[in-house]
Amino acid sequence: MKLIALPLLAAIAVSFAPLSYGQSGPQSQAQPAPQTESGPVPSADPPAMAETQPASPASGNTRLAALVPAGLTPEDACRGFKDLGECSTALHVAQNLNIPFADLKDRMTSGQSLGTAIHAFKPKADARREVQRAEEQARQDLRSQG
Repeated sequence: MKLIALPLLAAIAVSFAPLSYGQSGPQSQAQPAPQTESGPVPSADPPAMAETQPASPASGNTRLAALVPAGLTPEDACRGFKDLGECSTALHVAQNLNIPFADLKDRMTSGQSLGTAIHAFKPKADARREVQRAEEQARQDLRSQG
């Protein structure tokens, strides 16, 4: 059942993604003129290939996608992190403490610990407690995914 539910959730999340970013649906594209010369047959266009490729775990998680800053896809936001859990934790910390996610991500992906990064942005915050809080929120997000 989980093997069916994850791709289904991913497909639903991807189909609703343009709505959450205020974009219109797929735009019709002009078809290329037929080739008059014999040559290699063009491969499938990118939209057709995107339908056949499995979605990443980040795009299938609607709770995680809701935390991603405007202008980023979940895949872009999570690129550079060790795993989805670390990305989700960073997204929660950024939201909980009102820290710019891009700045937090830069520090974490360059090797700084999450606690140290929190302390750099919010010296008065209890970094250990904030990390624990965000890790629990991330576990809940990932548990709800499948």
